[in-house]
Amino acid sequence: MQAISTTRSADVLVIGMGASGTRAALAAAEAGSSVLITNKGPAGRSGITLTAGGGTQAPFHPEDSPEQYYQDTIAYGYQLADRNLAWALARDSCQRVHDMERYGVRFRKDDQGAYILSRFPGHTYPRNIGFHGGGIGMLGPLKNSCLKHPNISVLDDFLVTGLIASRDGGIGGALGWNLKTGELTLLEAPAVIIATGGCQQLWAVTDCPADSTGDGLALAYRAGARFVDMEMILFYPSVIVWPPAARGAFVHYEFLATDRLDGDILDSSGAAVLPKNPIPVRDAAMRLMNQAIMEGRGGPHGGLFWYVGDSPKGKEFVAQYLDNQQYGYLRKQGLDPVNDKIEVAPGAHYQLGGVRIDAACRTNVDGLFCTPEAAGNYEGANRLSGSALGGTQVFGYLAGCSAHAWAAGHRGVPLDPASLQRESERVLTLFDDGRKPSNPWQLKSHLQHLAQDALGVVRSGEKLAAFMEELDRMEAELDGYRIRTGAGFQQPLMDLLELRSLIETARLVAGSAMTRTESRGHHFREEYPARDDENWLKHTCVQQQEGKPVFSTCPICMEKEED
Repeated sequence: MQAISTTRSADVLVIGMGASGTRAALAAAEAGSSVLITNKGPAGRSGITLTAGGGTQAPFHPEDSPEQYYQDTIAYGYQLADRNLAWALARDSCQRVHDMERYGVRFRKDDQGAYILSRFPGHTYPRNIGFHGGGIGMLGPLKNSCLKHPNISVLDDFLVTGLIASRDGGIGGALGWNLKTGELTLLEAPAVIIATGGCQQLWAVTDCPADSTGDGLALAYRAGARFVDMEMILFYPSVIVWPPAARGAFVHYEFLATDRLDGDILDSSGAAVLPKNPIPVRDAAMRLMNQAIMEGRGGPHGGLFWYVGDSPKGKEFVAQYLDNQQYGYLRKQGLDPVNDKIEVAPGAHYQLGGVRIDAACRTNVDGLFCTPEAAGNYEGANRLSGSALGGTQVFGYLAGCSAHAWAAGHRGVPLDPASLQRESERVLTLFDDGRKPSNPWQLKSHLQHLAQDALGVVRSGEKLAAFMEELDRMEAELDGYRIRTGAGFQQPLMDLLELRSLIETARLVAGSAMTRTESRGHHFREEYPARDDENWLKHTCVQQQEGKPVFSTCPICMEKEED
């Protein structure tokens, strides 16, 4: 198999071209850096951002304020959020909304030109701002702005396989595979930003796309980055489990509130499962729903029923409210959201924990920066509706500015040849034309179903320990997998490396869940059902040492670090 055939260089390398990565690239480029942004799939047509429902959060209401937004984030994150990150989110979100408009995102406004604000669970004041087109309507203008910027080069259908160290001990670039040309490519950059999203494909029930496989997390982990709160995975209450054509899409449980569509989550007997005054925040809702399912009150496919067909608002109002791209997609899959009882269950939706960053998105590895949701923890043990997309813009901007500043003072540092050789050999040894090619799909499905049980809404020490033992066995099996060389798109290589990333990140999630012996937010241990502020008002941490994950704890940042 060929060695490195192409080298590309830039001041800043951004890995991931969703909402966070594009905003980071624009911030660095507008500051004057040359930027190379890579994407595993086609630019603007892959990734998690495209599945977003079309709303962000910012305190534009006349009675609202950054301080109140900050307080809501801390309270409904159950005190686990780093205060400096929560404050950055609240402080900067309004300005980042204005930036989005500058790039071409179209927000919903009233006749006077003011943002139309909605109040979602956990908001003290109406704070959710809708925009047209859902995630596509957000990512499209950001992507186009990147394509137009003279300082930004785009490399899509490109899989980064590993980060490469520099001679001074920091990060000096990355190695990757051009999936279209089959070229092993070296990317040189003194500053690298990981903006790859989470690992939601680890679970059998998720509303995230097939490419959310934890690649960036695995990159950072192997490079020595420190992680926090990897056990904190947000389960969205109403992910569709049936029919198969719509499985993995979601319907808004927030729309069931009396001031919106006034619908219900129903069990198999038609009884309502969730209270509505107010609708509970996400972690409380998913636990109530999971309890009903475990009690045998679920439907034929293991879910409950989202229903607005008897809304007192009337069919015409409901139909108009659901007349958008997301619910139009469901109609194309044979569902009628206005009238049907749609079977749903809690599914992996968002990664709350991740690579630990400071308020400038710096990691503990020099030259390596990270943005949520690959980074954590700016929200704590739960996330308020709409904060994720706001977080992509706030922290994408901060990461881009920080990476630009770092690159300006560290150009010309050579790569560590030993690091480059190790990563080259790791990838090239996966090819073996003399062996029968391996198919990782069966192993991936096995992993997902085990994770759904052991790392789902309710966890136990016994199941977590058994899961981690099975991870060792699966990893040993995966070490023997090989693929053949060949022309054309390198899908087999991507499938194999994605599964390796999932197994690596699964160990971080399971070990962190084993470490936290309490229940808080989206982490529930059946042996430790109570929240324990006396012993557990702190982060779980994990970092690679001598090739193995070492789990520990570390303090929450309790200072805002205001300017």
